[in-house]
Amino acid sequence: MYLVHLYLSAPPGAGDLPPGVEAALSEVQPEVEMAVRHVRANGEPVLGVYLKAPDLHTAEHRAAVAWHLAARRTAGADAWTLLKAEVPLLVLDEPV
Repeated sequence: MYLVHLYLSAPPGAGDLPPGVEAALSEVQPEVEMAVRHVRANGEPVLGVYLKAPDLHTAEHRAAVAWHLAARRTAGADAWTLLKAEVPLLVLDEPV
């Protein structure tokens, strides 16, 4: 299971992401277990997508494909731009 962050950019004058985007991600991609909406410091949304994949590259690819398919199915979401889909890497302050 991987967590992939989908970084999105709003179209001019848009408010929040349209409702239903998170549910649409799992409807269009069976490997998606759950999607959670977060807001970055600059106010732009990030979708955290938990999905099954054999490797990191496939996870990022599946999440991006799921976004494009879900955006077509969700009114108003297709105007949003996917900037990147990536697994977040953690930086530890203390040695392990």
